[in-house]
Amino acid sequence: MSTEELSDTIAALNAKIDAQIAHAQDLAAESAKLEDEVAETTATVSSADGRVTVTARPTGGIDSVQLSSISTATDAAALGGLITATIAKAQRAAAEQVLASMSLTLGESSPLVAAVRNDIDTAFPQAGGSTIEYR
Repeated sequence: MSTEELSDTIAALNAKIDAQIAHAQDLAAESAKLEDEVAETTATVSSADGRVTVTARPTGGIDSVQLSSISTATDAAALGGLITATIAKAQRAAAEQVLASMSLTLGESSPLVAAVRNDIDTAFPQAGGSTIEYR
Protein backbone atom coordinates (compact mmCIF):
# COMPACT_ATOMS: atom_id res chain seq x y z
CA MET A 1 0.00 0.00 0.00
CA SER A 2 1.40 3.36 -0.96
CA THR A 3 1.78 6.23 1.45
CA GLU A 4 -0.98 8.10 -0.35
CA GLU A 5 -3.38 5.12 -0.06
CA LEU A 6 -2.53 4.72 3.61
CA SER A 7 -3.14 8.42 4.19
CA ASP A 8 -6.53 8.20 2.42
CA THR A 9 -7.50 5.16 4.50
CA ILE A 10 -6.57 6.92 7.73
CA ALA A 11 -8.49 10.03 6.66
CA ALA A 12 -11.55 7.90 5.89
CA LEU A 13 -11.32 6.17 9.27
CA ASN A 14 -10.96 9.51 11.03
CA ALA A 15 -14.02 10.82 9.22
CA LYS A 16 -15.98 7.72 10.25
CA ILE A 17 -14.88 8.13 13.88
CA ASP A 18 -15.81 11.83 13.79
CA ALA A 19 -19.27 10.93 12.46
CA GLN A 20 -19.74 8.32 15.20
CA ILE A 21 -18.69 10.84 17.86
CA ALA A 22 -21.12 13.42 16.48
CA HIS A 23 -23.90 10.82 16.46
CA ALA A 24 -23.11 9.87 20.08
CA GLN A 25 -23.19 13.54 21.08
CA ASP A 26 -26.58 13.96 19.38
CA LEU A 27 -27.92 10.91 21.23
CA ALA A 28 -26.58 12.27 24.53
CA ALA A 29 -28.33 15.59 23.91
CA GLU A 30 -31.58 13.80 23.04
CA SER A 31 -31.21 11.66 26.16
CA ALA A 32 -30.83 14.75 28.32
CA LYS A 33 -33.89 16.26 26.66
CA LEU A 34 -35.89 13.07 27.35
CA GLU A 35 -34.75 13.11 30.97
CA ASP A 36 -36.01 16.68 31.34
CA GLU A 37 -39.32 15.74 29.70
CA VAL A 38 -39.77 12.79 32.05
CA ALA A 39 -39.21 15.05 35.05
CA GLU A 40 -41.89 17.46 33.80
CA THR A 41 -44.43 14.99 32.40
CA THR A 42 -47.80 14.60 34.09
CA ALA A 43 -51.12 13.19 32.97
CA THR A 44 -54.50 14.19 34.32
CA VAL A 45 -57.27 11.62 34.04
CA SER A 46 -60.87 11.75 35.25
CA SER A 47 -63.12 8.83 36.03
CA ALA A 48 -65.85 8.16 33.47
CA ASP A 49 -68.46 9.75 35.73
CA GLY A 50 -66.26 12.75 36.58
CA ARG A 51 -66.27 12.10 40.34
CA VAL A 52 -62.49 11.59 40.56
CA THR A 53 -59.65 13.45 38.81
CA VAL A 54 -56.03 12.39 39.28
CA THR A 55 -52.77 13.95 38.13
CA ALA A 56 -49.90 11.46 38.03
CA ARG A 57 -46.27 11.22 36.92
CA PRO A 58 -44.71 8.48 34.76
CA THR A 59 -42.74 7.28 37.77
CA GLY A 60 -46.03 6.45 39.50
CA GLY A 61 -46.03 9.54 41.71
CA ILE A 62 -49.37 11.24 42.31
CA ASP A 63 -49.51 15.04 42.20
CA SER A 64 -53.18 15.38 43.10
CA VAL A 65 -56.46 13.58 43.65
CA GLN A 66 -59.57 15.71 43.33
CA LEU A 67 -63.08 14.61 44.24
CA SER A 68 -66.23 16.26 42.97
CA SER A 69 -68.95 17.25 45.41
CA ILE A 70 -71.09 14.30 44.27
CA SER A 71 -68.34 11.94 45.44
CA THR A 72 -69.19 12.58 49.07
CA ALA A 73 -72.57 10.92 48.60
CA THR A 74 -70.90 7.73 47.34
CA ASP A 75 -70.26 4.57 49.32
CA ALA A 76 -66.71 4.79 50.70
CA ALA A 77 -65.67 1.36 49.34
CA ALA A 78 -66.97 2.18 45.87
CA LEU A 79 -65.27 5.56 45.95
CA GLY A 80 -61.99 3.95 47.06
CA GLY A 81 -62.13 1.58 44.10
CA LEU A 82 -62.90 4.44 41.73
CA ILE A 83 -59.98 6.47 43.09
CA THR A 84 -57.61 3.51 42.76
CA ALA A 85 -58.69 2.79 39.18
CA THR A 86 -58.39 6.45 38.19
CA ILE A 87 -54.90 6.66 39.73
CA ALA A 88 -53.84 3.61 37.72
CA LYS A 89 -55.16 5.15 34.49
CA ALA A 90 -53.36 8.44 35.17
CA GLN A 91 -50.08 6.70 35.98
CA ARG A 92 -50.24 4.65 32.78
CA ALA A 93 -51.19 7.71 30.71
CA ALA A 94 -48.17 9.63 32.02
CA ALA A 95 -45.85 6.68 31.34
CA GLU A 96 -47.26 6.31 27.82
CA GLN A 97 -46.54 10.00 27.13
CA VAL A 98 -42.89 9.36 27.93
CA LEU A 99 -42.90 6.20 25.81
CA ALA A 100 -44.30 8.15 22.84
CA SER A 101 -41.53 10.74 23.21
CA MET A 102 -38.89 8.00 23.43
CA SER A 103 -40.31 6.32 20.32
CA LEU A 104 -40.00 9.56 18.37
CA THR A 105 -36.45 10.11 19.53
CA LEU A 106 -35.03 6.58 19.46
CA GLY A 107 -37.33 4.91 16.95
CA GLU A 108 -40.19 2.50 17.52
CA SER A 109 -37.92 -0.52 17.00
CA SER A 110 -35.35 0.58 19.60
CA PRO A 111 -34.59 -2.12 22.18
CA LEU A 112 -34.78 0.56 24.89
CA VAL A 113 -38.28 1.56 23.76
CA ALA A 114 -39.34 -2.10 23.82
CA ALA A 115 -37.92 -2.53 27.33
CA VAL A 116 -39.70 0.58 28.62
CA ARG A 117 -42.95 -0.57 26.97
CA ASN A 118 -42.61 -3.89 28.80
CA ASP A 119 -41.87 -2.10 32.08
CA ILE A 120 -44.99 0.06 31.63
CA ASP A 121 -47.15 -2.99 30.95
CA THR A 122 -45.78 -4.63 34.09
CA ALA A 123 -45.97 -1.61 36.39
CA PHE A 124 -49.23 -0.13 35.09
CA PRO A 125 -51.53 -2.89 33.76
CA GLN A 126 -54.22 -1.96 31.26
CA ALA A 127 -57.66 -1.19 32.65
CA GLY A 128 -59.93 -4.18 32.93
CA GLY A 129 -57.51 -6.37 34.85
CA SER A 130 -58.75 -7.94 38.05
CA THR A 131 -56.01 -6.44 40.21
CA ILE A 132 -53.73 -3.46 40.28
CA GLU A 133 -50.22 -4.13 41.50
CA TYR A 134 -47.47 -1.64 42.23
CA ARG A 135 -43.80 -2.55 41.90
